[in-house]
Amino acid sequence: GAVAGTIRLIPAGTSPIEVGGMHGYFGSIELDPASDGLVVSNRLSLEKYLRGLAEVPSTWPEEALEAQAVAARTYALYTLSQPRAGMAAVYDFDICASVQCQVYMGADAGLDARWSAAVADTAGMAVLYSGEPILARYHSTSGGRTLDNPEAFPEEPSYPYLQPVPSPTEEGSPLFRWIAAYPLRDLQHILERAGWWSNSGRLMNVRTVESRTGLHYPDVLIAGRRGRLRTTAEALRAVLRDHAPALFPSKYPSRAPTSSGRLPEALPSNRYEAFTRRKVVTFAGRGWGHGVGMSQWGAHGLALRGASYADILAHYYTGVEIGTGSSDRPIEVGVGWGLDRVDVAGEFRIVNDRGRTLVRRALGTWSFEWGGGDAVSIDSPRGYGLPLEIEVLDAPKRVEPGEVVSLVIALSRPASVRTVTEPTTSSYEDRPSGTFDGGRRRVRWRAPPQEGSYAVSVGATTERGRRVTEPVRIEVAEGEPGSAVAAPSPEPTEVTDELVSNTRRNGFLFILVVIGLAVILYFYLPYGGFSHGDVTDDQIGD
Repeated sequence: GAVAGTIRLIPAGTSPIEVGGMHGYFGSIELDPASDGLVVSNRLSLEKYLRGLAEVPSTWPEEALEAQAVAARTYALYTLSQPRAGMAAVYDFDICASVQCQVYMGADAGLDARWSAAVADTAGMAVLYSGEPILARYHSTSGGRTLDNPEAFPEEPSYPYLQPVPSPTEEGSPLFRWIAAYPLRDLQHILERAGWWSNSGRLMNVRTVESRTGLHYPDVLIAGRRGRLRTTAEALRAVLRDHAPALFPSKYPSRAPTSSGRLPEALPSNRYEAFTRRKVVTFAGRGWGHGVGMSQWGAHGLALRGASYADILAHYYTGVEIGTGSSDRPIEVGVGWGLDRVDVAGEFRIVNDRGRTLVRRALGTWSFEWGGGDAVSIDSPRGYGLPLEIEVLDAPKRVEPGEVVSLVIALSRPASVRTVTEPTTSSYEDRPSGTFDGGRRRVRWRAPPQEGSYAVSVGATTERGRRVTEPVRIEVAEGEPGSAVAAPSPEPTEVTDELVSNTRRNGFLFILVVIGLAVILYFYLPYGGFSHGDVTDDQIGD
């Protein structure tokens, strides 16, 4: 059916709600029809939101993680205190989920134990200036010194707490110093595609000079046979970012010693020098990101040297104090917009914008399509509304202790599914339930750590009741060399007899084919068969 207005999906269990093409999310999901499609937002508490951030690796030192947690909490509190701007104002949410705000991956990041501990251990703590949360900007790597806010954001004022400071502990960053090389021929093609280079002839030289407008990054002189161009390092960086990967996807961004093996973008910052040698333009740069506030790699380095999270924050944010800062108001995170269709899987209640429950317990994968204007159509998964039936189709007969295997089930309709293992032990518990669509599905089962014979059933639950399969017997035992743990193979004598029969039949057919070919060759070749001379003579005669 179809409804008008906002649709809210409220979780009915403890598992996250999965949004197709995005991530899993704790809290509720809202689908708002806008002028260009559906807007997807995740509504949850501030602390749960922080657990879903993925700004730095969770393997970093504890104090660096806690500094990041406090900075991120402060940034969110500041954002909530300000009027909505940008995409948040257009689509009516609080904060976006990308690098333009804070990188948010929902439950995919929120299940990480070390990052969750950093959030929990600093709960309610924020960076304050005159008692209020600051605009706690941060970035990956400054290259050695951070920037004053207006240097990176010319339309904004200078803040007393966002002042330039040395950042000498960033050497661990793969982008502390970086190199990108562009052959003149590639660069000319990129400039032509951007509309910058049309009548200036072959590109001959590119180099940087001091900014004539006093910017913290240089100007770039681009010279050709019949003309020249002067631009800024940031403007050229934007052109390369937009066009180089599209024109030369196998070459740009350039290779680098990063986790991906490449630079994160064509030129990671506007803080670079350029020179031309042997028809190649080399960009030698430093840092990645806007360069204002806390350097994440600088925080990493300070933590390795023994600094506390409070020391790290006080270094990068001038004249601040660490104090209490929290919000009881839920935060609404925009995770997608302009979408024609959204697929959502899990276990949730579907509610309209007037608070009326449309579906009390939605299970499986549901589809929501934008119908133009305020209209949203709702499509239920296959089997929804059918009687609940479940059966185990296949299961292993013998497994190793602790081994994870799959049980194949037939499920008549979407349901919450969980294995049930008997006898139970104090050291073993079946996996939490998962939501499955109807059809042939695989359910993971982890064998108990103790050897023995176990009866394993699979239970399925919907809003209308529960069904449990007949138990299958699975032996759990340590494997011996050469022993099979899968289902038994067919009897060896049957396989062997069939193999021998096939071999004899195929051999007999092969002998007949060989005899036939010998007869043809014997009678045909003496009369000029397969000779090309006659064909050639006919062609010449024509």
